[in-house]
Amino acid sequence: MVKEKLISYIQLINTNGIGPIGFKRLMSRYGNVDEVLKEISLKKMLFSRKKAEEEVMIAEIKGVQIISYEDQNYPYNLKQIEDFPPILYAKGNVDLLKNDNMLAVVGSRNASLSAMKLAENLASNIADNNITIVSGMARGIDKAAHKGALGHNGSTIAVMGTGIDIIYPQENEDLYKDIIKNEGLILTEYAFHTRPQASNFPRRNRIVSGLSKGVLVIEAGLHSGSLITAHQALEQGRDVYAVPGAPYDTRSIGCNKLLKEGAQLVDTPEDILENFNFSPRRFISKAKEKEEISDLFEYSLDKQENNSDIPEQKEELEQEDKYTKLLSLISASGEDIDELIRVMKLPTEEVLMTIVELELDNKIIRLPGNKVAKI
Repeated sequence: MVKEKLISYIQLINTNGIGPIGFKRLMSRYGNVDEVLKEISLKKMLFSRKKAEEEVMIAEIKGVQIISYEDQNYPYNLKQIEDFPPILYAKGNVDLLKNDNMLAVVGSRNASLSAMKLAENLASNIADNNITIVSGMARGIDKAAHKGALGHNGSTIAVMGTGIDIIYPQENEDLYKDIIKNEGLILTEYAFHTRPQASNFPRRNRIVSGLSKGVLVIEAGLHSGSLITAHQALEQGRDVYAVPGAPYDTRSIGCNKLLKEGAQLVDTPEDILENFNFSPRRFISKAKEKEEISDLFEYSLDKQENNSDIPEQKEELEQEDKYTKLLSLISASGEDIDELIRVMKLPTEEVLMTIVELELDNKIIRLPGNKVAKI
């Protein structure tokens, strides 16, 4: 794409009040980005042309590709959704965007140890079949899915809710580097230096599901971001898969609800592979028709849902205390104590003492075979 045109696209999408749908409708009405900018400038302040030029310059310096919706590299699946992002920032193996066979794997950030092991195993086996694993590089299930895909030389795409130069959460810096090193891809629609904000993450989730032919949910609370992603997937015409969980574990309520609503039950890789559509297809959106907007310059897509899986406006970089962290790793079905000690990365005595505290507080119970389970 001509650099000047790309700069104009960056200027337009970053102008206040212009969301992806507004961008698309304005381009459809006026046919030319320069005409759109000319019309908008009569009504509101445009995003700085100089800052748009700086975006392109920084991308060149940092080895980041800025892909517009008109580029050949723009992913086919994503372009089929109504609110596709006009601009994508990509770092790593951009060729992955040519693979239409992608599966999103999402779930709780505070996932149990057994759920993370399952996510890693499923992602690993599915990625072995030339299916790219897509997730959001959050802690918990997202991280496990990315690691599983990379573990067997599979491919993975991490979609971020920040600028491509802002690693969030910071604890996933090694994962970020591993994805780049192992021919994976980091993707975002946000400009450089964009910090994490609560409103960014529901938007990020639509890209996770939009890239994919299906979404697999492993542990999700009733009001979690993962559940929103699953419902976005249904609206986009994608398949939804879910792993069932114990009804008394709050992290399983969302998955069990999805299964009641018709999601496909998954407990082995074959449950997905046998139903996965490997051939190109046309997605049929189930979203309701939106009313026509009389003034396109006042139209903005940005949805502002908040839920328990989306960080608050303030930085969420504080370390969890060991009591809370250990409890979050334990599921209702039980976890091996030796495995908990390994994952906690604390002295054995500290972990064992914390287990005793959790027992005394009636948070967990001991099971045969050196295991503990959440009550």
